[in-house]
Amino acid sequence: MPVPWKPAPRGSKECPDKCNGVGRCNYDTGYCDCPAGWRGPGCKTRQKRPCTKTYRTPEDQSPDPVSHIGPDKRDLNWTARGFTPSRCYGICDDDLGMCYCDGPMGRIPAPDNAPPGTPPIRRGRPLMNLIDQPAKSFDGLQTDGGGQPYENVYGPKAEPSTCDLQGYCNVSSPAWAPACGPEDLAGKYCDAPNEAFCPGACSGHGHCDLGFCRCENGYYGHDCARRKAGMVLLPSYIPERPWVAKEVREPPAALEPPPAPSRKRPLIYVYDLEPLYQSKLLQYRIAPAWCTHRYYQGGNKTHYSEWCYGAESAVHEYLLISDHRTFDPEEADFFYVPVYMACLIWPVLNWADYPYFYTHGGTRVMHAVNMLRETVDWINANYPFWGRRGGRDHIWLFPHDEGACWAPTVLKDSVWLTHWGRLGLDHESKTSFEADNYTRDFKTWRQPEGYTKYITGHACYDPVKDLVIPIWRTPQHYWRSPLAGAPAKPRDIFLFFRGDVGKRRSPLYSRGIRQTIYKLAKDNDWESIHSVLIGDSSDISGDYSDLLSRSLFCLVATGDGWSARTEDAVLHGCIPVIIMDDVQLKFESVLEVDSFSVRIAESEAANVLDVLQAIPPKRIRSMQAHLGQVWHRYRYANLPGVAAEIRAYMTSNANDPLSKEAAALSATKEIRLPRPFKGDPSVDDAFATIMQWLHSRIPHTR
Repeated sequence: MPVPWKPAPRGSKECPDKCNGVGRCNYDTGYCDCPAGWRGPGCKTRQKRPCTKTYRTPEDQSPDPVSHIGPDKRDLNWTARGFTPSRCYGICDDDLGMCYCDGPMGRIPAPDNAPPGTPPIRRGRPLMNLIDQPAKSFDGLQTDGGGQPYENVYGPKAEPSTCDLQGYCNVSSPAWAPACGPEDLAGKYCDAPNEAFCPGACSGHGHCDLGFCRCENGYYGHDCARRKAGMVLLPSYIPERPWVAKEVREPPAALEPPPAPSRKRPLIYVYDLEPLYQSKLLQYRIAPAWCTHRYYQGGNKTHYSEWCYGAESAVHEYLLISDHRTFDPEEADFFYVPVYMACLIWPVLNWADYPYFYTHGGTRVMHAVNMLRETVDWINANYPFWGRRGGRDHIWLFPHDEGACWAPTVLKDSVWLTHWGRLGLDHESKTSFEADNYTRDFKTWRQPEGYTKYITGHACYDPVKDLVIPIWRTPQHYWRSPLAGAPAKPRDIFLFFRGDVGKRRSPLYSRGIRQTIYKLAKDNDWESIHSVLIGDSSDISGDYSDLLSRSLFCLVATGDGWSARTEDAVLHGCIPVIIMDDVQLKFESVLEVDSFSVRIAESEAANVLDVLQAIPPKRIRSMQAHLGQVWHRYRYANLPGVAAEIRAYMTSNANDPLSKEAAALSATKEIRLPRPFKGDPSVDDAFATIMQWLHSRIPHTR
């Protein structure tokens, strides 16, 4: 039943010393949210992220590294050994661990005696990656890791007669320039200001500093959607920035009066977490396309990222602007904890020398485990809601390859949204990446007993309380699918898989399934005899979406954990062939997956062709028809910009000459299934399906 939509509660607790002029006050808690470079009560303590440090030897138990950066932010010795990915042969921004040019077009930091938060006198041009930095010093000595001729970066201006300007860091129009790096800089020479991604775009009441919202006076929360008690409602300036307005809107929960008399449950309270667990990680990321489902390219153009862990930011942004969001924790059915663990594990961890949880070294998942345990401690220190029900009404998203297999035990009663539905209590890591092997323990001075003791006693996935959700896929990924209105093509490819087939992987990868089927296909010439395409991009060329749209069956086999091929198959109307034992598919506890898929035991993988060839045509048509009833639930399509892009593809595909041919065929004797999708892409997408499932789970959390 609908519930009344009440005005949002507003906090009035002041923060100490206005958060030192650098942070953002949370008027609910009186706690300062600090951006990169600052931490602690009132944002009074500096938290540096130096570009260059060398850790001591294992025999030396001191956790403190030795810095190679001088007080002027320059590397003390370019030729000193001690490689770190963030090594900087320029001027280091040691708030972020990012490198900028030295010299005429370089960075000039704020004076040492400037007030906290003073921006640099000149930001300078970025030098994000070592391959974009000099391979040699000015006097010809080898640097440690640089990849460019010295002249490209710091070379002098050429003779005027040549009109060939040199030195990216020296002149206004150099002959060479690197990729820009930070999302908020664009243009030919990385000089032009650009929009940056913050979840919810700071609600039009603040500006985005590489993932951290700096709110207008009196606004607060990690997306600046909350308003201090007694303040009048100010207009959101989202409409003034059309490149933002096409993607997001101001949260309905922030509007006064509420936009409707009532709304439907579930009502979800989204925590404004300690920034280290979310927004600082976005500030620390080294490439715009990482950590987020969308980002801004030059000219403030939105680009949807192929970052396969993008559900982390996409679900977060969905919730922020959703009708299901509530600012009143007392009426909330659930509490969402927006920890960006995939962002920590991949683009942030081991780039520079901070953050680590709790020490340098160890597996990547060890750091994520400790961050999640810290997050629970932080919630308990600032809110009473975890303890009320033992975390049963708290939602965590696990986009990692092996899902929540390594989740800390303290979270075991919470709701897990995961991509990996591995069943069974007794499990061990199956990854081919030793850095993610959660079975291998690691003992440190902070955890002499190791960390794996904190992740025992639970399954990877519990189908009663958890849900396997689709991964993030962009509209471009399935643009030639009938789901995007493209004509339904003849399914002339019998079985299809293009991706990593384990050519250079350990035997653990894919449990050996992809390797086995690839070898069978090659050795027995399945392509020419049976129209079977199995291989990687060196074996199979062509538009991926078009190939999937022409395929009857699509292989779904595990990778290092979950497989992205479920979504690839379903989004194109291709029947998934699932070869992974004791694993639930995406949404399997919600939908009748067996009605539109084929499941084969791993022990029978070598017989896959025989099994598929024995399926009667009537059964195939039935599975295709069932796919056409559910495939829209496997895409995230209700974010404003995403829905608009899908509609544009649908219009373009409808005008395709092949569409008229397909319509003529379906009017006569040949009906190609699934039929092209003609509904509203924003209805009953993946996010809506998650909300519908959560609604059914409300009684079980109480």
